[in-house]
Amino acid sequence: MFDHKDMQNTMENNSELSKALTSETPKSKLKKICWSVTLFLILNPVISVAMLLLYFVFSSSYTFNHILYVSLFGLVFALLTNLSITMGYHRLYSHKSFEAHPLLEFALLFISAGAFQGSALKWASDHRVHHKYEDTDKDPYSIKRGFWYAHIGWMMLHEAVSLPIQAQDLEKNKLVKFQHTHYLACAIAVGYLMPLFIGWLLGNAFLGLVIAGGLRIFLTQQSTFFVNSLSHMVGKTPYSVEKTAKDSLFVAFLTHGEGYHNFHHKFQIDYRNGIRWYHWDPTKWTIQIAALMGLAKKLRTVQFSEILRAKLEVESLKFKNSFFYKEKLEPLYVKIIEAQARFEKLKNEYSATSNKKLNELTELKTEIELKKIEIQSMMKSWRVLIKMAAQIRVQQKI
Repeated sequence: MFDHKDMQNTMENNSELSKALTSETPKSKLKKICWSVTLFLILNPVISVAMLLLYFVFSSSYTFNHILYVSLFGLVFALLTNLSITMGYHRLYSHKSFEAHPLLEFALLFISAGAFQGSALKWASDHRVHHKYEDTDKDPYSIKRGFWYAHIGWMMLHEAVSLPIQAQDLEKNKLVKFQHTHYLACAIAVGYLMPLFIGWLLGNAFLGLVIAGGLRIFLTQQSTFFVNSLSHMVGKTPYSVEKTAKDSLFVAFLTHGEGYHNFHHKFQIDYRNGIRWYHWDPTKWTIQIAALMGLAKKLRTVQFSEILRAKLEVESLKFKNSFFYKEKLEPLYVKIIEAQARFEKLKNEYSATSNKKLNELTELKTEIELKKIEIQSMMKSWRVLIKMAAQIRVQQKI
């Protein structure tokens, strides 16, 4: 769902930004631009596409198998690159939503260097500032300044590139510090030289450099950039209407599960973005697999009672000033939250009572099942009451 109100606000802010820029002299505008970043973001895809087209037209040194094998490698490398950013830079380093084994950390930092999105230290530091000051003037990539600014424009300015590091915990991490100190060398080696070498092994070094190097970098960058732009404009707000971040399955497909962004901004410590098992969140599944392999531990989650509380509050928000809410919805809301909290407590007791007698475990299991049925019944009643409240609201407007 596209939020037209957000679109209108974004257009207004774009207009204000344009007015502010037009009031400046051309020289002052140029001074604000970080040319090294800007030129790379523009020239990398342009040169890659141009070189590929010229090669296909004027060269006869490639075969169909060369294109196929290099493209398949490029696709796999792109998927791993995206995962290294979403799993490593974002959920591990920015939010510390789980702990990783040094081997996993090394792999994530090694692959992510080839994304050309800056070091993990800088990326995570900027992202923490984004969450701390979200949707304000201090937010480095606030959507309030427009879609294109949040998507890519902010990186082209010195004010963003020169943001000070605010992540003392990460500065103490030797692997993170090493990648940060030697970032440019790591990025070139992983981003361009490794695809060149693997392309050579597959029979065509040039295609490896262009397809698995330049084009992969461009496409994976856009996937990450969509989290800052599209995820704040397209979708629904089931957990918080105060935040511009939105949940969208479409964006989740584009960003390895980062599209459940309203949930993430409400509960940022949770290692999941899609909380249901069927929610498209490859990053979540990869973290779970890593945990099974002993490469990840202490996966942080938010209690479902808190998630449910936020969801019910949003669903009933538009009815809060009504008599129907006070009489019907509010009492049921309290009962549901209490029942869910009790259900979670019982499950924890059951998981931690291996030394209890069989009859005691059976009683606990029975109580858990009964509480589950009670919650399901109350949720059905909730949905009915929400529909009734909506109908009453419409009738009162007529």
